[in-house]
This record gives sequence, C-alpha cells and structure tokens, in this order.
Amino acid sequence: MKLREIIKEIPDDDWLEIIEQSSINYRSYIGRAPKKYIVGEVLDYEALYIGEGRKNKNYQIHRFLVEDKFIEHAEK
Repeated sequence: MKLREIIKEIPDDDWLEIIEQSSINYRSYIGRAPKKYIVGEVLDYEALYIGEGRKNKNYQIHRFLVEDKFIEHAEK
C-alpha cells in the first residue's frame, strides 16, 4: 500500500520517520518531519513496514520503511 494511503489518519502535527529500502542489504534514511511537511513523490512509495509509534511530549513519531517500486520496475 502506498505511504499516502497509510498516513491519511495520522494527525498533521505527528512526525513521520521514513527509511527507504534501497536494496536487500541497504537502507537509506530519508528523514523525519511533521506529516504536514511530507510532500512529493515519497508519498507514492510502497510501505513495507509500519513501526510502533513513539510518544514524544506533544506529538507521536510514526516509523515507515518504504520502497520506490517505480525504480525497481525501471531497472528490469
């Protein structure tokens, strides 16, 4: 399922931490920011894993492992 679909119910002030599965053995840290600032093509990445949310003072951090399916298909 695309990241865009999964995060619909998450409040805009909660933070998303996004890591990309670049290959079988390599992960690339995309970053961490409030949901309202996450825009662009990363929202079309496929979510491979949804981590447990961690509560911080006034917001929660949601962790996602994502994969860019477009790149995978383009390489074949």
